[in-house]
Amino acid sequence: MLFSVIIPTYNRSHCIRRALKSVGMQGGADLEVIIGDDASTDETIAVVQEMMPEARIVKLDVNQGAAAARNVAMRIARGEFLAFLDSDDEWLPGKLESQLDYLRANPSCAVCATGYFLQTKEGRRVAFPGVNPSDWRKELHSAQSFHGASTPLVRRSILESVGLQDEELRVLEDWDWMLRIARNHPIHVLPEMFSVIHENNPSNPDYTLRSMERFLNKHRGEFLFYGSAHANRVIAQHEENTARSLIRHGRTKQGLYMLGHSWRHAPFRNPALLAAFPIAALDRIFGTSLLPEILARRNRQPLRQR
Repeated sequence: MLFSVIIPTYNRSHCIRRALKSVGMQGGADLEVIIGDDASTDETIAVVQEMMPEARIVKLDVNQGAAAARNVAMRIARGEFLAFLDSDDEWLPGKLESQLDYLRANPSCAVCATGYFLQTKEGRRVAFPGVNPSDWRKELHSAQSFHGASTPLVRRSILESVGLQDEELRVLEDWDWMLRIARNHPIHVLPEMFSVIHENNPSNPDYTLRSMERFLNKHRGEFLFYGSAHANRVIAQHEENTARSLIRHGRTKQGLYMLGHSWRHAPFRNPALLAAFPIAALDRIFGTSLLPEILARRNRQPLRQR
């Protein structure tokens, strides 16, 4: 078996057909599809069985998050390479073949990801071509510069040294995993946009808060490898990300408090953060929602440009 396609899912009966169809468009690839079902309560499994009866399905008894769903699938994977696809996203033709060509030509490389399109809720596609920084380890401290849930092709052999995903992280689990890989293994991203990531609502803010705290606590020493100034910028970036999630969920006061923390950690990293406070005041006075709308647009910009 060459490829194991890992698809975590939870109540995605309305869109998983799109993901499965895109896997079928990968030509004559030698692959197995493994569905890690996170205790769905809708017709997701029935849809999979109807559309792709050969898919292997592993169902969790209780909802535990995407990391647990991926892990239960990875444990039974037989492929030489693991390909990841969230059940609300899709691949474009030629993805697996292009990644396989690169990994075979570069045997020291552990992960080959791709550029992607972000499909906004309004139906617009925003292109995020793959770009490779000089140091992926440093880059992944604060910028997930490729979509780690639906673009990477990973050598299964690295599980022995890196392990599975952290199931305590309900958010950032794919980011955390790629950072752990990047410490000791090369990563490469193809420039071509071979995946389509469909924009969703921001993650549950409570999950986001807890996951950010765990992520920062796990990797604080790692961030300091590049100095305290770098570590403070990284912490500030993640606090800003969390603040955006809180504000977009209507928890503006808590979000502004987190933005203040971000600014104090690295006041010169993003001075524009201070504009959030008067905008929030205007929203409160006039009953508008300018700040959440601005943050939603900012969320569609490449992280490395922030």
